[in-house]
Amino acid sequence: MIWFDTHAHIQSEDFNDDFPDVLARARAAGVTRILLPGSTEADSRDACRLAVDNLMLYAAVGVHPHDAKTWDSGSADRFVKLVRTTNDKALKAGRDRCVVAYGEIGLDYYRDLSPRDVQRTVFRKQLELAHELRLPVIIHMREATEATLDMLRQAYEDGLFSKDHPAGVVHCYSGSAETVPILLELGFMIGFDGPITYKNARKPIEALAAVPLDSLVLETDAPYLTPHPHRGKRNEPSYLPFIGKKAAEIHNMDVEDIAARTTANALRLFRIVK
Repeated sequence: MIWFDTHAHIQSEDFNDDFPDVLARARAAGVTRILLPGSTEADSRDACRLAVDNLMLYAAVGVHPHDAKTWDSGSADRFVKLVRTTNDKALKAGRDRCVVAYGEIGLDYYRDLSPRDVQRTVFRKQLELAHELRLPVIIHMREATEATLDMLRQAYEDGLFSKDHPAGVVHCYSGSAETVPILLELGFMIGFDGPITYKNARKPIEALAAVPLDSLVLETDAPYLTPHPHRGKRNEPSYLPFIGKKAAEIHNMDVEDIAARTTANALRLFRIVK
């Protein structure tokens, strides 16, 4: 089985001591591709640096809503330069481009670590920047469903999303099953993580069941949201098959099929040639 972990923060300091071993365990578990999303400029640079040097890694860049207050007048230009410089390095090294998405970006009204008006302003700026760079977006949406949907609808109406390619992925989906069709209509895939394996996880299971197989991707969000039976430990990409097994159970299909379908979806979403 071949898996694609579409969201893992393994560029973070949590993995400084055993990074090569983390990648080795991922490969042993069948996880052959991992996308590293950026949360800040510095974090995005770290993701890009690692992705250039390792064929199983890909990067996304962006400013998380928690850090929206750090955005300044030069941020957009610096991100454009980072994406183009990194992909040029990848091409010169003999591989395809390695920055394949923009994110994670969005709104977080749960912690409110940046003012809400600032979050909305920076979210919109980054949606526009992703459009300029022709990159699908990775959306963070926590306790801000209606506000996020309003902004995504406006972006869709303004032509910021491609009509012939997925707009992006709503990462670590925690919304209701009823909201899923709205996101699908806007062109989004939906990503699910460890919480679908938790006891009494009714809401995420209902939501996953509502997602068509051609719009489903799987992710660990390492080092967070560790799936059962490793809950309580640091999460890592090698645990993705536990999430995949539960997703296969929910969709009443073989694990091999869910691995193949979700990997194919991720390759399509990020425009990666096999």
